[in-house]
Amino acid sequence: MPIPPDLALLPGDRPALVIGVISGTSADGVDAAACRLEGVPEPGLRPEVLGTAFLPYPGALAERLRRPERLTLAEIAGLDFELGERFADAAAEAGRAAGIPLAEFCLIGSHGQTVWHDPAGEATGVPATLQIGQPAVIAERTGVPVWSDFRPADLAAGGEGAPFVPYVDRLLFGQADRWTVCLNLGGIANVTLLPPGAGPEAVSAFDTGPANMVLDALAERLLGEPHDREGEWSGAGRPSPARVKAALDDPYFARPAPKSTGRERFGTAWTERHFGPLEGLGRDEIGERMATAVQVTVESVAQAFEGACGTEPVPPEADVVVAGGGRKNRALMKELARRLAPRTVVPVDAFGLDGDFKEAVAFAVLAWASALGRPVNLPSVTGARHPARCGRLSFPAPAAGRGSG
Repeated sequence: MPIPPDLALLPGDRPALVIGVISGTSADGVDAAACRLEGVPEPGLRPEVLGTAFLPYPGALAERLRRPERLTLAEIAGLDFELGERFADAAAEAGRAAGIPLAEFCLIGSHGQTVWHDPAGEATGVPATLQIGQPAVIAERTGVPVWSDFRPADLAAGGEGAPFVPYVDRLLFGQADRWTVCLNLGGIANVTLLPPGAGPEAVSAFDTGPANMVLDALAERLLGEPHDREGEWSGAGRPSPARVKAALDDPYFARPAPKSTGRERFGTAWTERHFGPLEGLGRDEIGERMATAVQVTVESVAQAFEGACGTEPVPPEADVVVAGGGRKNRALMKELARRLAPRTVVPVDAFGLDGDFKEAVAFAVLAWASALGRPVNLPSVTGARHPARCGRLSFPAPAAGRGSG
């Protein structure tokens, strides 16, 4: 049965103005992108990005979000509303960067901040996912309807509840006559495999394992810095083959797709187990730990290209388009280019899309497509039994009572 569109949310024949907001597994802040969208969600779509904003989290808040397993129920409830305020601020800032009043936007698409994602129910026996960043607060502060909470409907249909960006990857980067792989190097690394002319049922995508999550945790512990800037330490060190092998022996890497993961698996405890001890290390030992983390990411990505996760191997003539903060780590990009050769590895910025805001743009597109009645989960990606209407709507107060943003 077709899913009816929410046409009342959209501006009819005019282009839709939509803001996408997301906070990723790195938990460093909120990305927002104000976009103009027109036409229909089909391959060849070209969103016009009008303005972007990044609002970093204060250090203490980021630290709490990076250890969600330590949060109490009361803290999670409080953070839900606190992050709603921050998401609203980021959306308003993106609107200002675009030079467009918030009242002219028809939708905000919000992914939220994931604090728990266990689609297999390994912890409690029940599949579960939780994203916070209260959409009712975003709607109240901005005066714009908010489409949020995309994951649960897919999870309820037997899927992984992630990833959703592959729906947008196919629209933006699918090619009629050539393989394309979209690689995102966020806190977690994930790939979207797009064979030539791929329809929705031919798309494969999954999380390959940790990327910046482990690198940033090590940089914080060993360098007192939030990142290994441009991969300076990663590039100077030599990886430990024994540590690389031990890390890659984690059963997640060999698990067939569809699969997704997050901080609950590759967070603090995993980093301590595979990279410890982390106290009193000299320069060479710090370089070794950082280079090892790069190698774990590179090898786990390479395994995905080689079909180790049960998907079709990616041919050598494929284009590899890289987004996320990891593309700024020169050591990581150099090792990926070496390991994936002769495939061409290029940052997504070369296609005219700022790689820092690709996922924010994606959630603007996902909200817009959802309002048009499109199911934005891809069962070939998530393993869901069927396409689903994903997300829920939060409405602002009537126009007279809206906030100014």
